[in-house]
Amino acid sequence: MKSTFHYLVKVKLVKLKGPREIDFVEFEERITGDDPIEARAKAFELYANYVAVLLNAKNKTFTTDKQATADLKCFADPGTTTKIRFAGRDIEFGDTVGNGLGVFWVVDKPLDNYIVEDHPGDEFLIHGIGGMGWANDPKSIMSSLVHEYWYHERTGTNFRPFKKTVSFYEYDIAQSEPNIILETPFDWTGYNKPYSAMYQASMFSPAEQEFLESLVRNGEISQVEFKPSLLFNHKTGKGGISIKGIIAKTICAFLNSNGGFLYIGITNKGDIQGLSFDYSLSNGKAPRDFFQLEYDQMLEHFISISVKSNVSGQFLEMDGKELFVVTVLPSKHRPIFLNGQEGKEFFVRTETSSRHLSDIEEIANYCIDTWTA
Repeated sequence: MKSTFHYLVKVKLVKLKGPREIDFVEFEERITGDDPIEARAKAFELYANYVAVLLNAKNKTFTTDKQATADLKCFADPGTTTKIRFAGRDIEFGDTVGNGLGVFWVVDKPLDNYIVEDHPGDEFLIHGIGGMGWANDPKSIMSSLVHEYWYHERTGTNFRPFKKTVSFYEYDIAQSEPNIILETPFDWTGYNKPYSAMYQASMFSPAEQEFLESLVRNGEISQVEFKPSLLFNHKTGKGGISIKGIIAKTICAFLNSNGGFLYIGITNKGDIQGLSFDYSLSNGKAPRDFFQLEYDQMLEHFISISVKSNVSGQFLEMDGKELFVVTVLPSKHRPIFLNGQEGKEFFVRTETSSRHLSDIEEIANYCIDTWTA
């Protein structure tokens, strides 16, 4: 009988292979067992062991998860090298600019009657550090933990000793509310307050900041795209879902190709204009809260929250202006489709644009070449 879900401990790396090529690398260890709670505990134990190795390489020791996260914000400082033995191979962090280590909950057999349409192989990050922001989004992690809890509850596992209620600020309803999850090392203290009070404009390490700025200076390539706004239509001066659709197409194309970085707040010519046009639509709401909510709604409407372990968005300050940079790791296990006006649509990346594939044979051949090779 096929299991309903399992766990992964995964390492993600971002490497700059050349001035026009970015490499997103993943290594993983799968943890399964007859008892899902035991498998979960093993996954977190394995994760803790790797964190201890990384801390030791920096002459640090584990005190709390929050402190470990701070100490390992960037695994390898410039001029240093950190190595770990992971999944039977040596991994070196010395030449990477975005590193991540995390525990993932993975759907094997989707359950019916849930608000999200799950697919076999969908991965949800439930705890982690680093990685160009993908482990630094508590709202996404909370969503994944709630999702995981629902599966444990439906399948009847003995989760009660690990059950925990967390008061968490949901900026879509502008107040905190209780969320029932299974316990993790993450410290949720303070996350019952507004989003803008918990986040800074830039949460990237100095090395990541320098890397992201260098991508802007080098201009658009197949893995770097600039968009002036998330929802502000410069032709009408109003917000429009069609503008969100353009953003979603780029993210979808990156997922189905080699991944990439999408900058919002930069014109197609490379001029940094910031997010002021989008912020002007906030109608008295905290601008960043408003923007983050619109971004989340875009992702869920046009794609799915199931891609959030591969898609992370963070505010970035550059030249005195706020931008929003979306880091998209390629989908390793399945094709991702866009929810378009006429139904499901499929996009891939070309040199500097997103291409819509509509021919069934062309889509099938692309999927075979990409996900079954």
